[in-house]
Amino acid sequence: MKEKYKVIIIGGGASGVACALEIFSGAAPFSSEDVLILEANDRLLKKLSASGNGQGNIGNACVSEKNYSGDERFVAQFIRNYEDARLIEYLNALGVLTVTEKNGRIYPMSMQANSVTDILRYYLAAKNAKILFGEKVVEVSDRNGVFQVTSQNGNKFMAENVVLSFGGKAGSQFGTDGTSYALAEKFGHKTTKLYPSLVQLKTEKAAIKGLNGVKERAKLSLFDRDKFLKSASGDILFTEYGISGNAVFQISDKAVTAESPVVVAEFLPEIGEDVIAREIERRLKAKIIGKEDIFTGILNKKLGQAITRTVKSFDGNTLAHAVKNYRVNVTGTLGFNYAQVTKGGISTADIDSKTYRSKLKKGLYIVGEALDVDGECGGYNLTFAFVSGMAAAKDIKNGYINHKL
Repeated sequence: MKEKYKVIIIGGGASGVACALEIFSGAAPFSSEDVLILEANDRLLKKLSASGNGQGNIGNACVSEKNYSGDERFVAQFIRNYEDARLIEYLNALGVLTVTEKNGRIYPMSMQANSVTDILRYYLAAKNAKILFGEKVVEVSDRNGVFQVTSQNGNKFMAENVVLSFGGKAGSQFGTDGTSYALAEKFGHKTTKLYPSLVQLKTEKAAIKGLNGVKERAKLSLFDRDKFLKSASGDILFTEYGISGNAVFQISDKAVTAESPVVVAEFLPEIGEDVIAREIERRLKAKIIGKEDIFTGILNKKLGQAITRTVKSFDGNTLAHAVKNYRVNVTGTLGFNYAQVTKGGISTADIDSKTYRSKLKKGLYIVGEALDVDGECGGYNLTFAFVSGMAAAKDIKNGYINHKL
């Protein structure tokens, strides 16, 4: 094994692989002998393979600053990088053919996340990229201006540049347990408070009693006590612990930082409250359907019964209002092991927003989920991972090209 490399990439997830792909693209100043990828798992892109429920939601047709949380100026520069990168065209050119759904989510044409990971692996294999598996990095240090990278196996590697693409704390089954933030902290970088995001929410039992397994379309509004935070439309799935579903994931990033989070579900969002009230009044007057089952044929039976238990006055207006304002008090989340992404991370205050170069240590780059930037559900986090990795690679390449000139 070579003793010294021009670049060592720590982490073979989306951002690390994107960095490697860009390093080897075009008139690259590197050979396969110059770059080493160190991956703690037994294969690359393990988390990407599970994205989009295994279908591979790799991007979105509508990417803007409003889809991300983090420092506004840093995110704004990321959007400019994204526009310059032409990410989907770039992936198409590699062979990842895509389809875009009506909601803007972009998937591989095969609707299989594994097909994306396979193509990216094929490309790296064709470039003879050097990858070592089972090498969890436990230390990166400075040895007379050169990085020394040490794995838990005791192996040591030297590099002129190091890219930290170790991911976050979400999903320990993917090898991301949050311990790798220390690699950046050693050079003076600070880690902000970490939260699980895009995650299921635990709730008080009263609002979910008897609803385990019920799934409905709804518009969800999140409040911190009475302060409105965020809304999202989609599925809400009631579980034994609380609520899940894509609409819940969309609001979870704000719920995790709220002091007293409350979710208000508006069922039948496409039907006016007055229309529902008239139908309920008609049913009540007809006296054919019992009060407990008054929502039969309108809502899931169990959900309808749960709603009737929340009202004190049994009339059309009251019941219709209850359909549009079903309150669920949030008590927590299922935690990092069930979260899709980490909210928080290495502070971007000490990271160059265009190149992802550390302002504290020459030759050090930090990309992807390791940073304090997180996106909404819908391909936004993978987009950030890809683009940040590519941006770091471009800067590294430019440094060697300009040095030669």
